[in-house]
Amino acid sequence: MNYEDDFIANTYQKLPVDIEYGEDSYLIGSDNKRYIDLMSGYGVAILGYSNKHVKDSITDQLNKIPILHASEYNKTRSDFVEKLHNILPGKFDKMYLGNTGAEAIEAAIKAVIRSTGRRKIIAMTGSYHGKTLGALSITHSLKYRKPFMDLLNKNVDFIKYNDVNDLDKIDDDTAAVFFEPVQGESGINIPDKSYVIELRKVTERHGTALVADEIQSGLGRTGTMWAFENFGIVPDIITIGKGIGGGIPLSVTAGKSEFMMLEKGDQSSTTGGNPIACAAGSAVIDELKPELIRSVRHKGELFRSMLNNDLNGLKVKEIRGLGLMNAVELRIRFLPVLLNMINNGVISLYSGISIIRMLPPYIIKDEDLEMASKIIASSIREAEENWQSQ
Repeated sequence: MNYEDDFIANTYQKLPVDIEYGEDSYLIGSDNKRYIDLMSGYGVAILGYSNKHVKDSITDQLNKIPILHASEYNKTRSDFVEKLHNILPGKFDKMYLGNTGAEAIEAAIKAVIRSTGRRKIIAMTGSYHGKTLGALSITHSLKYRKPFMDLLNKNVDFIKYNDVNDLDKIDDDTAAVFFEPVQGESGINIPDKSYVIELRKVTERHGTALVADEIQSGLGRTGTMWAFENFGIVPDIITIGKGIGGGIPLSVTAGKSEFMMLEKGDQSSTTGGNPIACAAGSAVIDELKPELIRSVRHKGELFRSMLNNDLNGLKVKEIRGLGLMNAVELRIRFLPVLLNMINNGVISLYSGISIIRMLPPYIIKDEDLEMASKIIASSIREAEENWQSQ
């Protein structure tokens, strides 16, 4: 008997699966049913579930010391921040280590306010940055904001994503602009390169920090180490999470010194940057070799080509994506399609009421992408037939 529904708060929309373990890029249920994983724990399992180097690094560190507060020096932590520094843009020389993406955003909010002396924050329509109160203040969806509206930061303004004409709302009072180089939660929205370049110019003109939320899009997900590289700019701060810990909770707020002027006590975490998480993080960075990241771009292009072919003629509005961050926007509701996919052996994410969102592990095989594409097509077709018969 599963006691989750009895004892855990009702904060998640549960899927009708009971997963026992993961293997490579597959999930295996308690009934031994095997699923192609297009979710990867909401983008966390970027290397799949069987990476030996990550597992061995976690086990080795567990046998040394599993937990150590950040007020004490530790070689494992030191090695991790050195490796991360080596894959960051050149002037990113200050970091804060936490556990979750929302923590990374909270630290970034405090850092830009401390560093600039300003209070105004700008975020984007369609944005998602987390559900703690600071992160929720710069998350756009009314669905998440409405119950807590009176507790949210009143100094936050939203501008239209990918609209150059709205950039004039950034001014000399603006501490920071938070943006996702590719919006994930709202359905894999990709801005125009010209927009991102102009955004960078405007923030520089006003001495405003540009904060790129790379929690979902970073670490190779779009076919480059960081999604902002696709647009030819460098932000002032980036937030990192999800895949960086190889399945162990770990997040990072990294940026230029002039925008990371946090003081002692401004932000802290009992378990942030613990040795096990840092050991896992070092192993993940070791595995993110250029050839793996290039393969992400190739696999993404291949997958979208397959989807465009297999879904032709179905009730599909758009297929879009970058690397292995992809979406199928439907002309019907996603739920029956998602349930059909699960029944046919594919687990995926979703956005809104009509978008199938896909964030598979980078190691997924081409033949599994092909199979997933065909299952998505048959699942949409089955949903269409049932819809028409009603």
